[in-house]
Formats: sequence, C-alpha cells, structure tokens
Amino acid sequence: MKEILDIFKELHNSESGYLENQFKQIHWNKNVLYVNPQLNGRHFYKYILPYIVMYEFDGWATALTSIDKYKPNKEYELVNIPIDSKQILWADLIILPFTYFNMKDIYSKIRMINPNIKIVFNVDFNYYQISKNHPLHSIFSTADNISNIEDNIFYSDLTYVTNAKLCDVLIEKFDNELNNNKYKGIFSNVHIGTLPIFTDKDLILGNVTEELVPLPAEEKETLRIGIVATNYTWEDINSYKELFKEVKDKLGNKVKFISIGFNGIDHFTQKSCFPDGFEFEYIKPATIVHYFKQLRNLQLDMIFVPLRVNEFNMTSENYNKLLEAGLFSVPLMVYNIYPYSELIKNGDTGILLSTKKEFVERIEFFQNNRAELKRIGENAHNYVIENFNYNEEFVSIIDEIYTLEENEG
Repeated sequence: MKEILDIFKELHNSESGYLENQFKQIHWNKNVLYVNPQLNGRHFYKYILPYIVMYEFDGWATALTSIDKYKPNKEYELVNIPIDSKQILWADLIILPFTYFNMKDIYSKIRMINPNIKIVFNVDFNYYQISKNHPLHSIFSTADNISNIEDNIFYSDLTYVTNAKLCDVLIEKFDNELNNNKYKGIFSNVHIGTLPIFTDKDLILGNVTEELVPLPAEEKETLRIGIVATNYTWEDINSYKELFKEVKDKLGNKVKFISIGFNGIDHFTQKSCFPDGFEFEYIKPATIVHYFKQLRNLQLDMIFVPLRVNEFNMTSENYNKLLEAGLFSVPLMVYNIYPYSELIKNGDTGILLSTKKEFVERIEFFQNNRAELKRIGENAHNYVIENFNYNEEFVSIIDEIYTLEENEG
C-alpha cells in the first residue's frame, strides 16, 4: 500500500520532518503513540491501520515512533523502546507491542516523564500453551520470560488481546493465581480486555486497482487454493500432510495449492510439512505494503486455514484471514474452532470443517461446483464490509474501549 510505504520512507528520512510534525497536533480527545510496529500483518491490524484510521476520522491524534521492516521468523526479537521525553509528554496513551523483555524499568521511566500517561501492552498469543515443537517454544516457555510477560501485563494500565478466549485465560490466571501468590499485596490497576480488529476497504483496495492479468486457459480450470502461512504454522500444516496427498492423488492437476509466505521448510529443523513429492506454488513472504496486491493477483478460488483443534489455537488465533479473504470475495475454509466458529456461517459466509476427512470431500465438491464457491465468496465479502470495515461507528467503539478504561482507572 502506497500510503504505508510513504509513511515508512518519511519516518526513515531524517530530513523530511515527518516524525516531528506528528507531535505538533494536540487533540481534544486523545494523543496516542504507537511504538515501532513492523510491516507485517499482525502489526498492520493492531497498530498501523488504527494509526491511520483514527487520525483520518479525527478520533485521535496519532503518532509513530518509527516503523520497522518486515522480519520473517524474527517478529519477536527484543523491542527497542525509545525514551523520548517530548513524545511521551505529548501522549495520553503509549501502545507497546508484545515482548518477553521485562518492561518494568521502562514503564517507570515513562511514568516519571508523564505521570498521566496510560501504558498499553499487547499479548499476541497464549504463551502458556505453546507446544514444544513450535518455533517460539524455547523463548516463550522459559520461567523467566513467562514471568517477564506477566510483569508487563500486571504493571501496565491496559493489556489487550484480539482473541476473547485468551482474554478469559489471562483474567483467570491473574485473578485465581498470580494476584494471590506472585503479586500478593502489590497493587495493580491493569485492565485486561479484548480489542476487535477491523479492515479498511478503501485503503486496501485503492492500492490494487491495476487490471488483473488473465490466468492461462489451463489455470482457469484448476481449483486454486491458497494457504497463508508462516513458520509458526508448521505444525498445523503438517497435521494435514496426508490429506494434501490424498487430494492430489484423487484430483491431480485439477487442484493447485499455493503456499503464501512459507515454503513448508521449518526454519529450525529443515523438515517439510508437506508430503514428499507434493507439488505446490510457493509465494515468497511480502511486507504488508505488497501483501494485499499479491493476494488479489493470485486469483484464488479458496483460502484454507490449516488449524488443529487445541487450546493454543483456540486462544491465539486471530480472524484477520477472514477479513482478507472476504475483502477479495474468496471463501475461507477452516476447521470449526474458535474464533471462526463464532464468525462464519457454514456454507453461507465460509466453509467450516467438522472432521478432517471433510477436507478432501469439500475440495472435491467445490472443484465441481464453482458457482457455490462464488456465492459463498460474495456473501463473505458483504459480511466483512458490513461488519468489519472501519466507519465512524467502529472508530467510536475503539475510542470507547480506551475511554471507559480511563474513567475506571
């Protein structure tokens, strides 16, 4: 997206004055400072898009300390939190990304500069349930790092997640355990809540206006199934390995799988999550600047989200893939688990699998019934635009989430 690329370039151009100019506006409502988001999908929905939208709708004055480049497999490197007195004095809220680095001292320094500031911490996934084979297990499963994250939550003013079940997990953990043991006798005013994510049709589609290059004749007859993946989803994809093979054995070239952002090779073990000899198209990872254009140009018939039914996925998965698929009128197929089970009406706005064997059955069916896929895709598009596209009402919801907590504090 050109607008985001322009912001990235301006922030990294010390002569542009863009960084300093952000802090010249004092908003009657809130001044909100976002700290160093990356050009990836997760940070796009949680930080970069609200930074743009809340300003454009005059909900807040917003500012970024910087934008970091996209870092595949390195998203959770230790974050650099600049302590700039001018920026902190300007801000009513400072919004920090998820990190396992202990932030207590940084919180204290921020509050010394601006005692009235609200510190907002974000948690991306259920670090208590991360599996031993997950690429981030060695980092997020250590007692010290778990304790650091707990401190980052406890000593913040607000901690937000985008999965409501994860919110329940954290509240229960603090109420029933940590507040009675680790933090016994220590006061905390933290509010743990759920922050909804939305999309912006005009911003995203306004940057993919070029005419599509028609697919070759033979490709038009092929069912094109996209898998938006990263190394973090290796275990989930691997659990469908035999089903991928079964689909290809049954349907051959009538189906094409396209892995977007991941080649299937685990970054650490070098093992593939796909069957031996499995043919698929690999699309290299792209920054959020180019991702949506890439997704649209692939002209997918369906997007598949390979999830296993487990506590980690049900308390960590976001629904951004539903927003992305719907925006381009592409049906999403996923196992019937939270949060998708609460958002998708099976056969109407998406495809929910009740058993793994349905994976093969549904692909066979839709390969022969393209009109059904088109109908579901159009319904998904209307559903996303009506319920998740930023407008004045949703801007007010975001503002109220913070305003209510300010008043409670």
